[in-house]
Amino acid sequence: MTQPPPSPTMCVLPWIHLCASIDGVYGRCCVDDSMYHNELYESEAEPVFKLNADAVGCAPNSRYAQDNPDEVRGLTEAFNSPNMRRTRLAMLAGERVSACDYCYHREDRGATSYRQSINERFADTVDFADLAERTAPDGSFEEFPFFLDIRFGNTCNLRCVMCAYPVSSGWGAKKRPKWSSAVIDPYREDEELWATLRENAHLIRRLYFAGGEPFMQPGHFAMLDLLIETGNAENVDIVYNSNLTVLPEKVFDRFPHFKSVGIGASCDGVGEVFERIRQPAKWDVFVANVRRAKTEVNLWLQVAPQRLNLWGLRDLLLFAREEGLDADLANVVQWPDDLSVANLPDEEKRRATVELAELAEWCDGLDWSKPAAHLRALSAFMNAADPSELIAEGGV
Repeated sequence: MTQPPPSPTMCVLPWIHLCASIDGVYGRCCVDDSMYHNELYESEAEPVFKLNADAVGCAPNSRYAQDNPDEVRGLTEAFNSPNMRRTRLAMLAGERVSACDYCYHREDRGATSYRQSINERFADTVDFADLAERTAPDGSFEEFPFFLDIRFGNTCNLRCVMCAYPVSSGWGAKKRPKWSSAVIDPYREDEELWATLRENAHLIRRLYFAGGEPFMQPGHFAMLDLLIETGNAENVDIVYNSNLTVLPEKVFDRFPHFKSVGIGASCDGVGEVFERIRQPAKWDVFVANVRRAKTEVNLWLQVAPQRLNLWGLRDLLLFAREEGLDADLANVVQWPDDLSVANLPDEEKRRATVELAELAEWCDGLDWSKPAAHLRALSAFMNAADPSELIAEGGV
């Protein structure tokens, strides 16, 4: 890209990307406010699965399909749905999109948003002015999205304390409404989806896999195999967010086919802290998988700072250094409220502020800029009068 976006609200993602949630709702990205309907799963009686007004659409095999027949779409239709077209036109006009409030809220408070981070990520490969020029008057953009985030169901072996159903089938097995199943996977039997992916496989350049747990998702393996079979894998970068407590050996047969593979291994502490947060994971299994995976792919620790691990971050960073790994501490826990560091007692906040400052200085001394910046952001979040959305974005 040789010039900045043509408007202050433009994000590259509506032109290059589509996200699909674990329960079959399409979104502009993984932080699209219109995509998530988790409150429906808290209802004792089966509710009407009405999509949010700003939603891009839903998959034909999702529970949403029967209650939103006019919003059922395949990948290509979702990418140019009425709301997606309106999003592009609004962004080009410099208007804010309500579904993107997550990012604008952060920017208004001086934090780095996902929109800003993703624009920077693709600055060298995408020309924003060209995207604007090729956008039709009705907002449609007649290309296949080269960057996909399809969450192939909620299958997961863990019940992390900051997670819940429907995101994890592990939680679903323990606590879910009677009208719903523990495992959700609206894409496995979606023949149109798989036909579309095969037809457009040669256009895909980036995949992001999350969960659930991607290494337990049949759809994830089917997607890898499709790209290998069609001969396009060598052009595709893959990024994972994985708990890395399961690591099937068969993935290592597939990885060499791809342009690059990166894994953000979810890790919130060492030893007992790790096991308390990511139940029923075992620390020694995780460590063994880290050491296996880092010999094959780019691996880093993806940390979720919270009250349960605040005083264990030093040990975690020492572990990362010992293993030769980077650490990303951007994904600060904000829900449930009782796990947020913003809700610590004032005295503990004062002690934690000193600890985080010392840790950041230690990182500075190692020329380790990413965790240093994230630790300072964590401290700002903890001490802010309005802490919501202040942490720099991690993830894809």
